[in-house]
Amino acid sequence: MKNYTVDHQNYHIFKAGTATDSCFVHFQWGKFDFRITFSTFKKNESQIKENNIYSSQDGSKYAFIKFEVLYHNQWYEYIETTAHGMQFEETLWRRDGKDYYTEFPRDLLNVAKGICEQELQLTRV
Repeated sequence: MKNYTVDHQNYHIFKAGTATDSCFVHFQWGKFDFRITFSTFKKNESQIKENNIYSSQDGSKYAFIKFEVLYHNQWYEYIETTAHGMQFEETLWRRDGKDYYTEFPRDLLNVAKGICEQELQLTRV
């Protein structure tokens, strides 16, 4: 199992993979499972922010699609950070209209994207 340490927090890669039109990384922090997904970027997708576009070594372009946490055996999608602390921040996750608030390491979304850049050998465009 590959490990990353960011700001004294340990992250363990469970699985990383690529398919024809997407790629993902499944990782763990403590007892929590996370999944981040990228999809093949098409130039007409204007709803995707510029800073969420990545390039692979073969020249393919990918867009960040979603960041999820596994809670009670269901994947909840990251919505936003709702409160900031010194080392942890409260985050909001949602699935089918149900909200899940919890504290995770500060700036978790950017840490997750950074891990994915290394793990999938992507560079931010």
